[in-house]
Amino acid sequence: MELFTVIISDIIGSRKLNERERHEWQLFLKSSIVQINEKFSDYIEAPFMITKGDEFQGVLKKIGSVHSIVMEFERLIFPLTMRFGVGHGMIQKMGSTIPIEMDGPAFHRAQAALNIAKKKKKVIVIETANEFFNMQVNTIYQLIYAIKERWSDISYNRYWKYQECGTYERVAQEEGVSIQAVWDSLHNSHAMDVIRAEQAIRIILCEQAIQYQQPDNIN
Repeated sequence: MELFTVIISDIIGSRKLNERERHEWQLFLKSSIVQINEKFSDYIEAPFMITKGDEFQGVLKKIGSVHSIVMEFERLIFPLTMRFGVGHGMIQKMGSTIPIEMDGPAFHRAQAALNIAKKKKKVIVIETANEFFNMQVNTIYQLIYAIKERWSDISYNRYWKYQECGTYERVAQEEGVSIQAVWDSLHNSHAMDVIRAEQAIRIILCEQAIQYQQPDNIN
């Protein structure tokens, strides 16, 4: 029995935007979705698409690719912020290859996860059949975003640039600042702690994906 991962997301605070701002971010979001669908096409079962108002969803082949896709959305949509509900389980395709014509436990869990994220003001909530796994990843994400919510634009930009460049020296060279300035910025903002926590998240998600491939672990 094949299992899939559903991501349902919306823009935080979108209803507070005026008509012009709302139109601009919708165009921005559409462009980001196109880029995600192209970049991660090998990992996507049903492409991301806007389903209603400020909400969009997509279906992934494996839970292991969740973090990379969520982080790419976060980068592309910045400075807007998003909420993510992630559900893992079976889906019914009903002969369609688009998410709005699919259903099943993975969709129900994703919607429930998004509702929890809205109620508890979290950025991402993951729901699977494994309660211990849920607690583990959701706790780490909660701590990550407790740090990120204090970041300035500079902190975010250096965090992304460090992940792209890989060294303090290369970031400093690209920005035309000292290596010490980059080091201070990344460590004072706890960005390096976030990066290490996100590396742990990737490992946990990939391990969970491997476990779900084993017949005895399928519910």
